[in-house]
Amino acid sequence: MSSTLYKPLGDNNEKIRLDAAKQLTTELLALIAGERTEKSKTDIDYALKRLTRGLASGRESARYGFAVVLTELLTALITDVNTEKWGITLEQVIEIVKSNTQSQGHTNGQEERDYQLGRLFGLQSLIQSNILFSSPAALKKYPEVLDLLFELSNKKSWLQESCGWTIASSIVLWPSEGSEKAAEITYKKLAESGFAKSGEGVGIWMALQAHHPNVSPPKDIWIKESPTMTSNLTKLAKVLKESSSKDDPDIKSKGSWSPKLGYVWDFVLRLYFSKDKPWKKLREKKGAVADWNEFWRVVVDESLFANSSSDERKYWGFLFFSKALDHVITPDDLSPLFSNNSMRCLTYQLADPERYLNKLAQKTMRGLVAKCETSKWMAPVIFKELTSNNGSSNFDQVAKGKIVDKIVCAADGPGLSEIVVELRRLIFDPLIEEEDEHSVKLAENRRQWAADQILTLTRNGKTVKTENWLRKVVELFATVGYFDIIEESRAPKIAISAASQSMFRSRLISCLTQLIGQNEGKMANGESWPFLAVRTIFNMKWESHAKSVIEFDEQIDEVVKEAMSTVAEIRKKRSAAAGSKTDTQLLAFEILYSLIILQVYNGESDALSILEDLKPIQAKLMAEPEKKKKKKKSSEDEEPEVDPAEVLIDILLSFLSRQSALLKKVAHLVFTSFCDSMTKGALERCFDVLETKEGLAGQQELFDEDNDDEDDGDDEDDEDIPSDVEMLNADDDDLGSDVEIMSASEDEDGDDEAWKALDEDLKKLIQPPSGSDDEGSDADMNDDEMLVMDAKIAEIFKKRKEASSKKTQKKDAKELMVTFKSKVLELLELFIKASPSTPLALDVLLPCLTLARRTRDQKLAAKSISVVKAFSHAVKRESTPALADPAAVDAAWALLQDLHTEAGRGSATGHKSACSSASLLVVKTLVNADAGNIARASELYSRSLTLWATDMKYGVNNAFFNDFVGWVGAVRSGLAKKVQQVEVRDEEGGKKGKKGKKGKKGKEVETAGETAGEEIEVDVVAEKVEKKGKGKKEKKEKKEKEATAAETAGEEMEVDVEEKAEEKAESPVKASKKKRKSEEPSDDGSEKKKRKSKSGKSKSKKKESDN
Repeated sequence: MSSTLYKPLGDNNEKIRLDAAKQLTTELLALIAGERTEKSKTDIDYALKRLTRGLASGRESARYGFAVVLTELLTALITDVNTEKWGITLEQVIEIVKSNTQSQGHTNGQEERDYQLGRLFGLQSLIQSNILFSSPAALKKYPEVLDLLFELSNKKSWLQESCGWTIASSIVLWPSEGSEKAAEITYKKLAESGFAKSGEGVGIWMALQAHHPNVSPPKDIWIKESPTMTSNLTKLAKVLKESSSKDDPDIKSKGSWSPKLGYVWDFVLRLYFSKDKPWKKLREKKGAVADWNEFWRVVVDESLFANSSSDERKYWGFLFFSKALDHVITPDDLSPLFSNNSMRCLTYQLADPERYLNKLAQKTMRGLVAKCETSKWMAPVIFKELTSNNGSSNFDQVAKGKIVDKIVCAADGPGLSEIVVELRRLIFDPLIEEEDEHSVKLAENRRQWAADQILTLTRNGKTVKTENWLRKVVELFATVGYFDIIEESRAPKIAISAASQSMFRSRLISCLTQLIGQNEGKMANGESWPFLAVRTIFNMKWESHAKSVIEFDEQIDEVVKEAMSTVAEIRKKRSAAAGSKTDTQLLAFEILYSLIILQVYNGESDALSILEDLKPIQAKLMAEPEKKKKKKKSSEDEEPEVDPAEVLIDILLSFLSRQSALLKKVAHLVFTSFCDSMTKGALERCFDVLETKEGLAGQQELFDEDNDDEDDGDDEDDEDIPSDVEMLNADDDDLGSDVEIMSASEDEDGDDEAWKALDEDLKKLIQPPSGSDDEGSDADMNDDEMLVMDAKIAEIFKKRKEASSKKTQKKDAKELMVTFKSKVLELLELFIKASPSTPLALDVLLPCLTLARRTRDQKLAAKSISVVKAFSHAVKRESTPALADPAAVDAAWALLQDLHTEAGRGSATGHKSACSSASLLVVKTLVNADAGNIARASELYSRSLTLWATDMKYGVNNAFFNDFVGWVGAVRSGLAKKVQQVEVRDEEGGKKGKKGKKGKKGKEVETAGETAGEEIEVDVVAEKVEKKGKGKKEKKEKKEKEATAAETAGEEMEVDVEEKAEEKAESPVKASKKKRKSEEPSDDGSEKKKRKSKSGKSKSKKKESDN
């Protein structure tokens, strides 16, 4: 047997240690199973001696490795057969363990500690090997081992936990035969040692009760021999708290504190929550175990978390709180954890980072949130406990964290529904007993907090948006916001004030703002969320227990009823048109109508007029196709009706002019639904807004406000100033508009000048005339003079105030107009994304580019350019606008010319790039409509290139032309094929027409050849097609070309010399253009014409040379 395996048993590396233990155990077991020899007996004796001595070694991890091998060795060695074979008895083994773990002579503290730990590990090996319970004779030695353990724990209190765990953990491992006798011995020794009233003793007692219920415990220690019964809880609390008591001196205290919870707390949790049969039986035993709620209150809340408890005991309380959180399985088990003292201690420690247990409290809260994420059912229970009962509605504020928000986000759909129900209960019952002025204010605060929490649930992107709890939210706000509950059994304990009702109405609007953006703003049954709110209000009006807080006169009430009937009609038609485009438009209209009805209830002044304006749109939308046709026939002579799209746009623009997120979302939703129905006039309404000045004058013009100020003409908004003018601090990316920086500094300068002027006016007024004595000058003034001076001073300050007020008005007006234009641009972006293929989409380009050039707000300019870019991306994703008629084509050409003009007016890089993108987009549209349009587009770019080369004020850059050339190069091959197909199709169409007139193909070709010089010149592609049908004619022309080459060589050289001389004098643009013209394939045709003209066809030569 190798002795080298003993040393690796103490290695710190677990793998090396266990491998050595495994190999040594295998060799020892083989040695025990073999025949006894003098050598094998020596090896066994050496192993037993070496292993027991190694337990007391302080080297690295020696105790773990030696204890494992010793346990396996004793299990195989101490049997009836092997005991007789090897002559080693249990008594001898116990003696060897005692002797080899006994300190010898004078030892220092560390050595003494090593020996004591060695004895503990040796006794553990004896118990865990089960050799003490293998036979009745062996069981007689069990009390001796228990005495050694209790003696060791009494001698060193820091070993008390380990000694107790050695006994408690072995109980479940006892063999069935003799286990009851072992339980009796354990009970007896536990009582005799005085350990019964210690935490470790309670753990052993509970384990014996659970696994050996038939064995009677000793009496006179615990009432009815059960430490966990209700009558024993007070004493048990002291035992587990480890606090000595004069009333009960038997309670043992270790005298030292450990930051680790004892194993007895794990046994407590097993007792209350384990599904193992032994623990479950003990829990169900009548009168043996107190209720969990009662146990927590007495043993934990009123003991560990008590005001008088030390921080160390509260530390244990937090640890047990976290342990219990992992074991509770029902809401009834979870709620007791948030008791009075535990919550008070928790919030106190969380409130200040400098407090002793702050980090542990934060760790506890993190565990709480993590548990909610894995066990969803816990979230509503914990939310309720933290925000009510023993918690606080402002728990997050007190705890300086977002614990409640995180817990809410972790809840599932049913959990969120429970949270809403709890918040509703808090709204109706703010948990205030007396009703006085202070309590009413407190109730309002708590109700506002509850409403804010509900709104947070709705807005938070992490919460699960299920229809069940969202429906409860809308119905709750609609009820408490618009009605008083008058039935006594349902009424709130403290009446909801008018201020709170107004706040609830505001929260309803905020919730609807969020819900409209989800699932197209509708529920599973197709009903929109705003309609749910309106329907709830109408249904509540008929309830006897509620009284409306909004009262209408008969006229308004009639209008609202008519609007509700209109919504009902829309709902009915939506059912018939489910899933169609009409359904989408009707849904948007339903939302629009419902929200306007809510505005009427909220007292909006112009809501009724909007309902009236919506009637023509509603009539057109609800009309049947047959009725529309009849109406057309019968109304031919009538005056043209108002365009419903224009009316709709006016309403949506009025929504956007307000600072309301809900109206903005509604405008976007409705506009998107009706994009296909937009007309040119409707879009012009949007363009009119973009063209309005960004200032007080523009605001007054747009909103029809009276301009009473004569000096408003000097409005600071100069629309012709481009957005790229260099200004101070323009390189600061963190700041907003450069103009705002300049205007701010101008305001400061203006303020300084105004103050100086004010000082000068006051000095002139107060300063005495020259030559007079300053002293006593005030005394020389009489009362009338003083009154005159006071009036003049008041006049000076009044003018100053008026000037300051006017500046504020201008500034506010500019901000309003910029925001309004930005919202209009968002509408236009929605339009071009939804309908990029309609010709109307092209009309968006020029107003956006003009705005980007004129505005002095850089963000607005960037947004205008982004609309153009969005159009380009949308076209790439779908297709270019379809030009279905010649008028649309002409409009596109005019737009392209305007875009080139607009490009020449700007100088900012972003504006130039956007103009280039817009121009290319229009060119693509024209070319897709007719491939032949590429020639005209090229001519337009050529003229712009010439203008750029000759006019330094023309604001485009070379990228404007490079983009066009690059695009042409990319699509050149496909474009040529399209042109060829068009030419072939046109030619074939022309031939068929001529054949119908003359009837003979040969005559048609002959006529075409004779009149070639007099007709419009043939394109390159057409000539190639013509050559395929006229092979003989091509050969003849080739011979003529070769014959005349020598004659024209001299003339061509002279022409080349003259052209080169002219190129030096001409602009680079013309030179390059002439060079490209000389390289074009059509030159072959022109050379043919020239040669034909030399034969006498001068008219044909003139036409070809002109081309």
